[in-house]
Amino acid sequence: MKKLDLHGVPHEEVPDLVHQFINENWKPNLELNIITGHSDRMRSLVYDVLKQYDLEFVTTDLRNSGQINVQTWHE
Repeated sequence: MKKLDLHGVPHEEVPDLVHQFINENWKPNLELNIITGHSDRMRSLVYDVLKQYDLEFVTTDLRNSGQINVQTWHE
């Protein structure tokens, strides 16, 4: 699983980094992991980018809401 860790990244840089991460790792049936930490703003910025790609994503679990798993099931 490919991972992108956004800890310490300024919010204004997040959209570009997420776009780059998706484009560099785009393969059918690949699972990606984006580590956002517990910042609601950071998660929101990541969600906005993922929605542009129409990707399915979930927060890993209630105890660790600082990670988002993304499935690249679209070809």
